[in-house]
Amino acid sequence: MKKFSVMLTLFIISISLIGCQGQAKGLEIEKITIYQLKNNTNKIVIEDKESTKIIKEAVSSAKKVQGIVNVANPEYRIEFGKKTYFLWIEEKSGTIMDSEDTHTIYSISDNSTKEINMFISALYKK
Repeated sequence: MKKFSVMLTLFIISISLIGCQGQAKGLEIEKITIYQLKNNTNKIVIEDKESTKIIKEAVSSAKKVQGIVNVANPEYRIEFGKKTYFLWIEEKSGTIMDSEDTHTIYSISDNSTKEINMFISALYKK
């Protein structure tokens, strides 16, 4: 009987945690702030849904890169919600890093890299 109670409690806790994760993923990002770090005075605030969707999808679909992190200073800092990411972007590749975990980098998909490049080029007139 005691074993059943423990299993039931663990099951209920698991369901609760899964429910909380879904709520966090579904939150709408209302505002994104992008800082061009080579020129610390350049700050752009983005509030339109299509633009925030591009950034949100790039971050959520990025793949973890295995190995030791050794990168140059980031080109951009992106803030949305309570999260801050660093961004390195080239013509054909992009990398992000969570500011709270500087030992891990994530590779951005080719499609997201292309979209972000077009987006940033329009914003900063590279």
